[in-house]
Formats: sequence, C-alpha cells, structure tokens
Amino acid sequence: MNQQEVRNAVTSQFYQSLANSGVTVDAIPQAQLQAVVNALADGVFAALNSIESEGDRTIAPATSLQNDDPAAEEVLLWSGRPYLSIGIRYELTSQRLRVIRGLLGRSIDEIELVRVRDTSVSQHMGERALNVGDVTILSNDPSNPEYTLNNVSNPMDVREMIRRATLAEKQRRGLHYREEM
Repeated sequence: MNQQEVRNAVTSQFYQSLANSGVTVDAIPQAQLQAVVNALADGVFAALNSIESEGDRTIAPATSLQNDDPAAEEVLLWSGRPYLSIGIRYELTSQRLRVIRGLLGRSIDEIELVRVRDTSVSQHMGERALNVGDVTILSNDPSNPEYTLNNVSNPMDVREMIRRATLAEKQRRGLHYREEM
C-alpha cells in the first residue's frame, strides 16, 4: 500500500465516519478540512511506515554462512521492503527467502534456497536514479517458480546476497551443481 492509497483510504473513512456521526463541520472551510484530513492521512502513513521499518535489518556477518553443521540454526541475513510501500516485507535467511504480507493479518510465502536456480535484476532509468529495482528469482519451487522482489533498495547487493546464501545452503546440504547436456 503506497502513500496515495493510504491517503485515499483515510480520507474516505474520515468522511464516512463524519457522516455516520451526524456531526456537521461548517465552521471550517472545505479546503482547510481537506488539508487537515490529508495531514492526518500522511501522519497515519508515517506511523505505519515507522512501525513497519522497526524490524528492518541489514546484512549479518559473512561468518554466519560458513556453518558446516547439518542442523544449523537459521540466521537472518537481510530484511527489507519495497520502496514507498508498507505491508510487505522481504526476509533472506541462511535457508530460505520469505515474503511477509499484511499489517494486521499475515500471509507468508517461502522459497527454500536450495531450490533457487537463478536470479536477475532489472532497473529502469528512474529506478537506477533511486537505487531501487526488481530482483527476479527463478526456482524449482512448485508454488513459486518465478518470484519478483519489487522495488528493492540496492538490488545488485540483494541479488548477490541471495546468490551467496544459495551457494552456501547448497554446499551445507551437500548438493552439487551439474549442468545437463
């Protein structure tokens, strides 16, 4: 949900609640009332944004990938979310990639790193200026054979983290790459 969608939802709910309450606001001109409602909506967006970003974490130390224990603990390597969006968070751990959706309710999609075949990054000119882009993951996962992490900050770094974590997890599990001819 982007800022404009939050603004529209708050504005709609505000006017609906105002109408349901039976209160009339004639003392404030319509333009000023709309400015107050927009400020309220922007405040709600900022509050939700700060709540959502409290859990954002960055890269774990590289030594966390070098664990040869077959029952190794899962380590969070990266956490991020799409640019100017709330309600979606991406998490890369040493064993899987999670996509967590929702503010109040939660929906979680996971891709096991051992199933990842390839990754790619795409950015158009505007995204390059903002250093955001889309990271596409091709996997052997039947539910998500192709998944795109949209509008990720530092997409080249994220793609490289996914690649390294994938190689480390495959090595930890004893899986080797073999190209078919």
